[in-house]
Amino acid sequence: MIKAWHAGLAALALLAALGLAATSAPPAVVAAAPEAGVQALPLRLPAAAPVAVALPAAPSVAAATVPALKELDRLVALARRGDDARASHAAYQALAACVAPEAEQPVFCRGLPASLLQERLRFLGHAARAGLPAAQIDFYMEGPDALQALDADALQAWRLEALAGLQGAAAGCEPFAMGLLATLYDAGELMPRDATRALAYAVAEGQLRRLAVSDDSLRDRLAEPVDDAVIASAREQGQRLAAACR
Repeated sequence: MIKAWHAGLAALALLAALGLAATSAPPAVVAAAPEAGVQALPLRLPAAAPVAVALPAAPSVAAATVPALKELDRLVALARRGDDARASHAAYQALAACVAPEAEQPVFCRGLPASLLQERLRFLGHAARAGLPAAQIDFYMEGPDALQALDADALQAWRLEALAGLQGAAAGCEPFAMGLLATLYDAGELMPRDATRALAYAVAEGQLRRLAVSDDSLRDRLAEPVDDAVIASAREQGQRLAAACR
């Protein structure tokens, strides 16, 4: 939201500057061709007096970032209190935009300390543990930080927390979380591979999205053949998952 807001402000400033600076040139004066046999006389036109146009100064980029930075400060303050999951997630999202490739970053990201950018992960963890489905999905999508990735125990702890978060988001009837779990149970990324659970979450996602899920499409999801008993069991489990959301 902050990114879109800032982009809107910057765009308005740019349009104002361009709209005011673009002035049409005066029409050219074309002298009529002299009649045959008549010598053309030099034509002296009085010089047009210059017209002074006062253009209001366009707001600077720095000035346009002030509202965005104030909103970021407000969200960070709320997130540090630790009692507002939505503010924590919003602060994470704003700061996450600042670790994108530099060309894609909002202008308000310039000059933010590295410690604040790293703090976004703490904000995200708070929002995810509070049970906010969007934050639980982002927790997995963000991945472990550098230190967790280098330590086997810390990495395993992150995997368990990410799995629990996605399962919580799926239990909260978030179709995207169910689709992620279908893929992850098939790949065995966060947990041991389980073809039945992979297909069960695929069935549940399809039902929540009101999409027909045929037995053939379920078989196509897996890289190995599955028998009818596995399909039947997965469909039953998936239907139970979806029914809990009604």
